[in-house]
Amino acid sequence: MARLGVDIKLKTPVKDVEALLKKGYDAVFIASGAPRGDKMDIPGEELKGVYDAIEFLRDANLGKKVSVGQKVAVVGGGNSAIDAARVALRKGAKEAHIVYRREKKDMPAIPEEIEAAEEEGIKFHFLTAPVKVRGKGGKVAGLECIRMELKDFDRSGRRTPHPVKGSEYRFDCDTVIEAIGQRPDTSFIKDGKIDLGKGGAIAADARTLATSHPGIFAGGDAVTGPWTVIEAIAAGQRAASSIKKYLQGRELTPLIERDGYKPIAYSQIPPTEEETRERARTRAASISMQDRMGSLQEIVLPYTAEQAREEASRCLRCDLEIG
Repeated sequence: MARLGVDIKLKTPVKDVEALLKKGYDAVFIASGAPRGDKMDIPGEELKGVYDAIEFLRDANLGKKVSVGQKVAVVGGGNSAIDAARVALRKGAKEAHIVYRREKKDMPAIPEEIEAAEEEGIKFHFLTAPVKVRGKGGKVAGLECIRMELKDFDRSGRRTPHPVKGSEYRFDCDTVIEAIGQRPDTSFIKDGKIDLGKGGAIAADARTLATSHPGIFAGGDAVTGPWTVIEAIAAGQRAASSIKKYLQGRELTPLIERDGYKPIAYSQIPPTEEETRERARTRAASISMQDRMGSLQEIVLPYTAEQAREEASRCLRCDLEIG
């Protein structure tokens, strides 16, 4: 980006995003993510040994000293929870447990990540929710949990967990990592002219990414909450298109400009039977368990040339009509 002429300013925190327009910037795009971890709002969260998963993982990736006890309990069922449990083992924990209030099939984590965690010996406690962090001498001594049962369906299509009366029990551990959700940090919004939505997310038009403040756009996790990398990349593309139109004084439309793109010429329509034959996804190899548990190095190995060709040759069935 620097070679393209982008001026990258490091160690420059923004304390008032609206003030940037007064400093001469014609447009601003907010892509600050969702770096704040949600709290469980239960007694004992202030005890020493309770960590936020996002801060825990950030410190580990930055090479900072991260201390965990012998038995770690991670609360949550998403990718951050899986990552936190796996990193805890690599940082010296003897046991890592994941406590999740629904069933395994309801976990939002990527199935491959769950499988890898199981291979590494991480234990899962389903239909379980913490109600208190137990302490001793100001430090974590365990969790008080309650069994859950699933009843009515919620908007996500999953059944809602409800506590089972009289099912409380104690779970001993010396470290608790909270990974129950993330939200944006909007402390840099000062004058209230930028509307906020659910969970403190920035409210922006889903197609143009324009906020309620003229000249300020927002996208990625700061708007949607924790989502995928590809969605964040797409938001950047939509924002660039909208900002270009805004600076030119044109109407903000959701259409992304495709100047210079040429239509693809298909050699054969429809594809042959061999081209559409269903084939399983090529599974990438991984480093040995001994190597993966002793470091934070990348676990999944890249495809070999032969595997890459095989994967690239699989038909994505672009001819299918979605009803």
